[in-house]
Amino acid sequence: MTKGKIAATLVLLATVAFALAPLVRPSVAELPIPLHHLLHAMMIAGGALSGILLAGRMPRERRNGTVWLVVAILAPVFAMLLMWPSAYSYLETHPYGHVVEHLGLVVLGLLTGYGGQRYAAGIGWASGIGITAMALLAIGGYGVAPTVATQTPSAQPATGALRAPNLAHGSALFAQNCAVCHGATGAGGEGPKLQNERSRKSLAQAEQWIENPSPPMPKLYPGTLSSQDVTDVAGYIETLR
Repeated sequence: MTKGKIAATLVLLATVAFALAPLVRPSVAELPIPLHHLLHAMMIAGGALSGILLAGRMPRERRNGTVWLVVAILAPVFAMLLMWPSAYSYLETHPYGHVVEHLGLVVLGLLTGYGGQRYAAGIGWASGIGITAMALLAIGGYGVAPTVATQTPSAQPATGALRAPNLAHGSALFAQNCAVCHGATGAGGEGPKLQNERSRKSLAQAEQWIENPSPPMPKLYPGTLSSQDVTDVAGYIETLR
């Protein structure tokens, strides 16, 4: 095995170990979306570097330029789709799904670097830097819905996020329906931690999450909770620190 392939293997193993973090620390899923994108950029960069090192300096006659050029172009597109934050509410409660997403980013980064380098020497570095830059640019808010204050009335969910939540009522509803899984102060337990949820979800997004939760979280709306109840609970969750 050449030095380049040994280095590629070591980089890939380190990146994969980093990608497995949600299995060791489920709280990783609760990080703010910008920080999440930064960590994703690091995984993509590790995958791209291992792909570049793995391809090495391949003789021109052994390159299949067209195929690998297509791979280097399409892999970043799929990586950006995989980073879309609308899936994060699901990933918060499904560590294995979260790990699959991370490993997908590593593989797509690897394909980008490897494909570019197979197409032409040096292109792997360009494509690898490009896909990492795309992930870094996503830190600015890629795929994140605007806050309630900037949304138009037509964009509001059916619960009516423009109505002011009754925090006292929301606190009582939280204690009755949510604390058993999320903890009395939102510190987490059987369910994910909800403290600092405001940094991850706007009020409108929190309402949508309560209305249409991912299993095993129970669906309490519209049976147990009314639309105003949802607004009150969402507003209370936004105050948890």
